[in-house]
Amino acid sequence: MVDKICCLVYSIINDELKFLILHKNNWWNGWEFVRGEIKKEEQAFQAAIREANEETGLNLEKVWPIPFKYSYEYLKGLNLINSNVFCFAAKAYDSIVNLSKEHDHYKWVDYDSALKLLDFEEQKNFLKFFHDSVKN
Repeated sequence: MVDKICCLVYSIINDELKFLILHKNNWWNGWEFVRGEIKKEEQAFQAAIREANEETGLNLEKVWPIPFKYSYEYLKGLNLINSNVFCFAAKAYDSIVNLSKEHDHYKWVDYDSALKLLDFEEQKNFLKFFHDSVKN
């Protein structure tokens, strides 16, 4: 079992709620939120902050856990790996992203655009959960 994080980064740009999506360009191509593995010496919260900083270079105003979790399986070589994903949200102070080598593009998009562009159904469900929580 591998524990991972998914961090939904958002900002208010021109008085509109925008979500950051990143285009992955190494072993697959597609749009996603910040995500990564939790290192042995880390708590999930620490991993969310580290991954968001590594993948975006953004200054984060606030990071907090979201009561949404998902699991998935993937092949690593010939091994089937099970992952539990802990979800977080982070508000960014600014909107200028400094991408890591894992990604080649980024977009700040509205809710509907994010739902159309995200590749993982679990991340779409996470976005829906977050969006519904913020609206209410």
